[in-house]
Amino acid sequence: MARLKLAIAATTFIAALTAAGFAAQQATHPLEGEFAVTATGDQIGTINFSLVLKRDGNKWTGEIKGAPIQMTIRSVTVDDTNVNIVADVDGQEVTIAGKLESAKLAGKWNSSDASGTWSAVKNAAPAQAPASSAASSSASIEGAYDAQVTADGQGTLPFTLIIKRDGDKLVTEVKDAGPLNITGIQFDGENVTLSATFQGNPFELPGKRTGNEMGGKWDAGGIGGNWSAKKKTQ
Repeated sequence: MARLKLAIAATTFIAALTAAGFAAQQATHPLEGEFAVTATGDQIGTINFSLVLKRDGNKWTGEIKGAPIQMTIRSVTVDDTNVNIVADVDGQEVTIAGKLESAKLAGKWNSSDASGTWSAVKNAAPAQAPASSAASSSASIEGAYDAQVTADGQGTLPFTLIIKRDGDKLVTEVKDAGPLNITGIQFDGENVTLSATFQGNPFELPGKRTGNEMGGKWDAGGIGGNWSAKKKTQ
């Protein structure tokens, strides 16, 4: 009887360990998901596209969507929060290396005759709210805004920001912004982050939305300021 109890206990213990190991394997890695990417370089200027990273056990794969040039991922390796990607770009091998820090993925890319930098922000997961509520909140932010970005000690740049829906995601465009471009938006009903570039250099504009207005403070490599946007009345 004692041996039987011991055998049952051992079996239960092993089963628990196996279940725990399986759960750990299935846990979502911070690098899994879809990222909005801005890549810059002397040869390519500034381009934007989506990077999708997937994991199946210990194997990683990737996909590039919406790039203005032909880009195919050959391999993906991940070490903790570091990612290394080998891609084929118009028949040329390009290595893309990055590190995830504070929810932002950034690094450098290199080919035989060109190089540059890139940064990416993970697309927000669907809100854990009723579908009707999420759709209503997302729809309410769509429209045209009188916006401006102020850099401390350097002045203010006014422009028109347009937020609209493209399929199941929000997209942005700007008018009369000169060297400033808004390349994407993350929005969860209250918090909003605009992905921006200025003269090809990427940075983010985080803030909050209240009613028909949104804004906040931004910082990029020691330069910072405020931004705001107010929806235009019809």
